[in-house]
Amino acid sequence: MSVVSPSLLPTKPAKNGNRFSLAPPQPCLFLLEICKYTSEFKQVQAKLTKLGLISHPLALTRLLCYSSISRYADIHYAQSIFNLDKNPNTFAYNVLIRGYARSEKPEMAISLFYSMLCNVNSVPNQFTFPFVLKSCSQVKAIQEGKQVHGLVVKHGLSQDLFVQNSLITFYAACGVIGSACKVFDKIDGPDVVSWNSVIGGLVDSGFVEEARWTFDRMPERSLVTWNCLIDGYIKIGLLKEARKLFDQMEGRDSVSWNTMIGGYVGSGLMGDAEVLFGEMPLEIKDLITFNLMIDGYARDRRYSEVLEVLEDVKEAKAKMNEFTIVSVLTACSHLAELDQGEWIQTYIKENRIEVDAVLGTALVNMFAKCGNMGRALSVFESMEERNVEAWNSIIHNLGVHGYGEEALAMFSDMLRTNIPPDEITFLCLLSACRHSGLVAEGKKYFQLMSEKYGLAPKIEHYGCMVDLLCRADLLEEARCLIETSQMMSSVPMWGALLGASYRLGNLVMGEYAAKHLIELNPFDGSCYIVLSNMYSAAGFYEKAIEVRKMMRDQGLDKVPGTSSIEIDGVVHEFRVSSNCPEIS
Repeated sequence: MSVVSPSLLPTKPAKNGNRFSLAPPQPCLFLLEICKYTSEFKQVQAKLTKLGLISHPLALTRLLCYSSISRYADIHYAQSIFNLDKNPNTFAYNVLIRGYARSEKPEMAISLFYSMLCNVNSVPNQFTFPFVLKSCSQVKAIQEGKQVHGLVVKHGLSQDLFVQNSLITFYAACGVIGSACKVFDKIDGPDVVSWNSVIGGLVDSGFVEEARWTFDRMPERSLVTWNCLIDGYIKIGLLKEARKLFDQMEGRDSVSWNTMIGGYVGSGLMGDAEVLFGEMPLEIKDLITFNLMIDGYARDRRYSEVLEVLEDVKEAKAKMNEFTIVSVLTACSHLAELDQGEWIQTYIKENRIEVDAVLGTALVNMFAKCGNMGRALSVFESMEERNVEAWNSIIHNLGVHGYGEEALAMFSDMLRTNIPPDEITFLCLLSACRHSGLVAEGKKYFQLMSEKYGLAPKIEHYGCMVDLLCRADLLEEARCLIETSQMMSSVPMWGALLGASYRLGNLVMGEYAAKHLIELNPFDGSCYIVLSNMYSAAGFYEKAIEVRKMMRDQGLDKVPGTSSIEIDGVVHEFRVSSNCPEIS
């Protein structure tokens, strides 16, 4: 419902003899101060129209201002108000041009400006050109911007500082940094905006040293100046120079710290990022800071540290965005941290965060990898938006949990939604067949992907098929598939064949597979271990000792296996080679 009182709706004007008494427009115009929505503006407009005051200059001006440039702006409604003015003046044009420059259709500001030039009642002034140039910058309209520059000179505004700064920004945004510098050089008394604009343009164009030379000439620098140059050094990989500037700064703000931390994270220097994060004052840490650290830890697969940053987010009471939530859910998935994952889901519900395809898929993966397929299916079924990644996720997770037939049924549901499968979809299907021993179905989908959907199988698809055949004890068929796939250099495929040969005691096939594995990856200790165990099981102890000696001579060792379990919110990690658990 509207917040405008019923008393504000159109009423009949009171009669005074043979004449109507028209109330002055100010009371109705005052109502614009409390309008928040287009529907409320329209109620006031209706009252003004009813009273015959809609053409009043003050009425049109106030309506146009509020609908164009206020915090409740509606540019389409502003255009309709503008159209009511049969002969708009310069102010009206300026307001609507500014509104379009701030909207999602900045190109309309340029069209409106040309209309303004054709109107004898309006002449562009120093308030017109900056917003026209801003629109040209946004849509990279270089030629139009140059024409506007010519009109600036023609109207005698080439020495107006506001216009000059806008010209610098325009040329810099369009990559014509030489013209931006020429405009800057002609300014008699450049202000801090002028300096920042030309330095920012030089940095964005890759002329960081020239930007530094300009920076050193600058009489008075702002935080924007420092941050811009630091960012410039980071972009070209000169982190030491960036850090020197950072250390020289006084009164660093959150942008300064985040820029430097982001530089370290982007370069993979998480140690330096951690130190700076620890030194950063708590009161200026924001969500950008936390997201940078989360992103860095996630890249390094340091998922425990991701959850530690989550605790900092909670302590700072920062409002998490989708990037934060998805990153944390990914960490929960890898660590099987169900408690933290459930806390995130509760946070999503309490803060009424929309669960789109990306966020929904992250929740599905988290619950599935924490072993709760029921919750994973519940989340998937509640998702209003499902893309191919969401379907791939549920098919994959059903498959790895042993629900092969359900995974195939889910694929059929996917096809009914007219979402075409991709290469990952078929990889998930083959994986599901592998885990459930569905050999015939696996062969069917392996053939279907190329014959019906035109998707060429990759090494991962062949690997799944080889593993599926090996698990079904079809070693000869698996060997033929490897040799006819033109992917003889696949370590996983030969590894699957070796593992199956060991399980079935097929020494001849095992030796054949091991030979190829050692040729491809002679420094993988696991191959030697399996081959040695095969020889021992077959009674060929001398050969087993010989293989072990080959391992020692090359300094190889078996990589210990690990597993983890969560107890009372603490993840305990166990290693095969140790006598006691490592706790993380």
